Amino acid sequence: MVQRIIQLIQKDLIVDWRQQNPISGILLYLASTIFATYMAFKGFVSVEVWNALFWIILLFTSINAISKSFIQEERRSHYYFFLCKPSEIILAKLIYSFVYLFCIAIISLVIYAILMGNPLLNYSAFILNLVLGCLGLSSAFTMVSSIAFRTSNRSIMMAILGFPVIIPVLILAISNSFKILDGYLLMQIQGNIITLLSVDVIIIALTFVLFPFTWKS
Repeated sequence: MVQRIIQLIQKDLIVDWRQQNPISGILLYLASTIFATYMAFKGFVSVEVWNALFWIILLFTSINAISKSFIQEERRSHYYFFLCKPSEIILAKLIYSFVYLFCIAIISLVIYAILMGNPLLNYSAFILNLVLGCLGLSSAFTMVSSIAFRTSNRSIMMAILGFPVIIPVLILAISNSFKILDGYLLMQIQGNIITLLSVDVIIIALTFVLFPFTWKS
């Protein structure tokens, strides 16, 4: 099982490396969005605005990055029926999507901090919250992508199904990061961090429950 999951992750990595247009497009979208934000605000924003803009940019970047998860599998789906279990496929997708989005988030944070200023003091707490936020966003959009993959209007279904799922993740992640920027210690927001982790676990569990039905439907 572990070997097949690793092979599926390697396959996604090779496909993305060979088809460099999606990666280039996401990086261009990310850089242009941050630069447009910088030009609009001239780099002088409050901590509240800095935090809100960062998560808005990350949200829309994650939609573009993760929405393609299952679109590229359209011609391979029947082939997978004879090779892998649905649980192996979705676990590989979840791992790859999380790592992919977290790398994008780090790149975004670096560029954003250079252009918009860096109010971060507690890096460890902010990165922990960022990890949990990326885990929730990547899991939610992977689950929604697997469902929308079977419909004719994929982009519409992504928006309709994804919005209610990511709301609790966004509320908790934005609230936590604002408190961290405001000087809160990790122990002071421990409850919110555990809640965000619980929401991530629920989304991942739902993904494992729903995916076998949508994959072979």
